[in-house]
Amino acid sequence: MRTRSFILAASLSSVLIGSSADALRRSPVPLDCGSAVAGLQICLASTGSNLQLALRNVGDRDVILNLGVMLGNGKTQLPNNISLNFTDARGKTRLFKFADKRYPFVAGRMDDYVVPLRAGSTYTLQLTFDQFWCSETKEFSIPLEPGKNLLTAQYEGTGAKTANLDMSAIKFMNYWLGKVESNILTLER
Repeated sequence: MRTRSFILAASLSSVLIGSSADALRRSPVPLDCGSAVAGLQICLASTGSNLQLALRNVGDRDVILNLGVMLGNGKTQLPNNISLNFTDARGKTRLFKFADKRYPFVAGRMDDYVVPLRAGSTYTLQLTFDQFWCSETKEFSIPLEPGKNLLTAQYEGTGAKTANLDMSAIKFMNYWLGKVESNILTLER
């Protein structure tokens, strides 16, 4: 009797472990995403007047993402390694980089915006159009025009850039390095 209970428990455990690993690889909500690069994929969606950007680890190994910088020991997170390619309804294309205008300069501590991303996991950011800046045209918001506007998000993965004396080992983490692009999001006004 004990042997049967043990075999049943072991069988049930292996089924549950296998099915939960499969569930991690699937997104609960179907997302339109760009092509995966080295196991990382970006999905860009519109949520009313805002944007939702999901970074998905579709690979089989855990990675670390450096999304930008954090201020005030993590109280403010600025994902400035995220940018948007914007093509307006007239066909004019320009690059907008994340630049939250509430923080035009830094007068204190900066740390890397480090996000551990386990295999099968997703990290989601809620963004607004006025958090992006185009240095070429000096626009401090993405100007949606009447007609079809196209957006594509980009993430450029880097290693640690702001290793402070008390965090010097952060540069040795398993950072995802490279560039990945999202799906094309069409916004009609």
